[in-house]
Amino acid sequence: MKMPQRPAESEPISLDRRETDEATGAGEPAEADIAAAFLVEVMGEDVAAAFFARFGAVMPEACRRAENLAHVLRAQDEAETELPASQVRRVGAVQDSPAPEHELRLQALAATIERGEELAPIVVMMRPKACSARPYDLISGGDEFRALVDVLGRTTVPVRIAPPVPAETLTLFDGADT
Repeated sequence: MKMPQRPAESEPISLDRRETDEATGAGEPAEADIAAAFLVEVMGEDVAAAFFARFGAVMPEACRRAENLAHVLRAQDEAETELPASQVRRVGAVQDSPAPEHELRLQALAATIERGEELAPIVVMMRPKACSARPYDLISGGDEFRALVDVLGRTTVPVRIAPPVPAETLTLFDGADT
């Protein structure tokens, strides 16, 4: 990625503000500055201004869904594999007693699975430095997972594992000029 340039300067502007912000104790704002600069550079000023004016109120949820969508797209070419359901951590609120209409949907989905019909892929991602009994996070296919495990009692589930983000991609946000 080419680093953003200020018109009056010949040197690239570093997106890495952590060094200066660590001295002032402003680490979190520094991360927000890095993210903001990257998004404006990728989107362009006009599109970014319009995008955030339109979707600003839902940004936390939009960011979470965008991250999940990115992992789903990255996993689509991965081979399906079986994982023990006990190794998958359900992320987010998991209700002990789902609403009756959701329970009916899960029952219908379980019946579809038992008929042998193809289900939407279940996508998981291994957490960095995962050392717990549940090293995988459920990214997509939560209803399919619940139908298989909670309704049908399966102990293993077919999943696609999102590959790790390449290290060189992570350097985009470290102020490195790649």
